Amino acid sequence: MTDKELEEAQRVLEQKRASLNAVQPLPVQSLKDIMPKEPLTDQTNGDAIDPDMCQLHHDYLPCAECDRQAQEAQQRRQTKATEALAGINIGARYKGMSFADFDASGKGAAKVLTICSRYAETFSDRLNGCDNLLMLGNPGTGKNMLAACICQSVAGQGYSAIHTTAMKLVRKIKESWGKGKDLTEQQAIDQFSRPDLLVIDEVGVQYGSDTEKILLFEVINERYEAMRPTIVISNLGIVDVEAFLGPRIMDRFHEGKSSVLEFSWDSYRRRK
Repeated sequence: MTDKELEEAQRVLEQKRASLNAVQPLPVQSLKDIMPKEPLTDQTNGDAIDPDMCQLHHDYLPCAECDRQAQEAQQRRQTKATEALAGINIGARYKGMSFADFDASGKGAAKVLTICSRYAETFSDRLNGCDNLLMLGNPGTGKNMLAACICQSVAGQGYSAIHTTAMKLVRKIKESWGKGKDLTEQQAIDQFSRPDLLVIDEVGVQYGSDTEKILLFEVINERYEAMRPTIVISNLGIVDVEAFLGPRIMDRFHEGKSSVLEFSWDSYRRRK
């Protein structure tokens, strides 16, 4: 390297040194601005929490254990709903039907359909309020079908439901009488008083002895005291069904948001 080239290299080096010395450190406030916010800490031990890590299983998200538990919970809900559907005892005619299958062309039918579908959709509230339904009207107007739709919708949500007739209910309890029976009378009553929803169809079809009325009252009253709603279906009018059931039972259907639904249109069966 010549003397001239050496002098030029020395000059360039001095310029670079001067440039480096001219750079000033950032003020403290600027450092605070660029530093990350204070990390989240575990309130139990003060350790910093990694937002990308599951705090339950200490695995990076998505957490495989959380996913597994969620799948198991979903499977349990599905199993519970399937078992609830199987325990309803709905006949083949109405099994699998939904509110969309109901013919709402009768006068007042659309309003009744809305009430019933809303009842099913908000069943958790109906259960908390023990809101009962009384379905009255002529045969063939869709009372049983709508009650079956309510049962299936409720069971699909994981609640327990039973659909039966007054005669079957009374017969089941009477079968517990006598020695050597598998169930006591109270255990037989419990089969109807413990489900989240009970539908009793054909109330008033039988003559109705005092014993049968007492058994019906026992079931409905136990459900009332346990805050479990009941749906009663009858072909009788409001005056006759009250005479049959008695004022004590009828009082249970006039509390809270309970409803009396009158199916006043003509029978669907006669239209065909």
